[in-house]
Amino acid sequence: MAKLFLTTLPSIDDLRQTVNYGLPEVDPLSMYTHLLLRKVSSDFETNLESFFSRYNLSTGRFTLLLLLSTNPQGMVPSELAQKVGVTQATISGLINSLEKNELVKREVHEKDGRSFVIRLTEKGSRLFQEITPIYFDRVQKFWSAFGESEKKDLGQLFGKMIAQMEVIGGKP
Repeated sequence: MAKLFLTTLPSIDDLRQTVNYGLPEVDPLSMYTHLLLRKVSSDFETNLESFFSRYNLSTGRFTLLLLLSTNPQGMVPSELAQKVGVTQATISGLINSLEKNELVKREVHEKDGRSFVIRLTEKGSRLFQEITPIYFDRVQKFWSAFGESEKKDLGQLFGKMIAQMEVIGGKP
């Protein structure tokens, strides 16, 4: 499903007027900050997908290549799913697309013949080694606009956000 988001954010004053009209107890600054975070997240994901698409990858496929590159002995699909927080069905789809492009291979598990292990192919390893320096360079350039203390502050703030995440998706 497509992820939709506003291309232009309302100002705090616009939010103040809109929010106060129907829900005076809502804090316009919290709503504005929320919209800013969603905009950053949306734009970040869009730009990452654009970068990885040049290599016929997605952020999800790249993440699997990263995991497999650090686990040369291979990983079982359930382990991959658990590491990235998705279902077995989602992992199966990602593995199938990577296997179709000859970037990973399935091998029978040496201890459990009913199961299989996913490993990078030579082609997958080469592609990962080609992309990684470019990707890391872009990440560093992105963060170069921030000083060390700003990055530490953001890290602490992001940690607080992660701890609060259940409030958004939890039961009312």
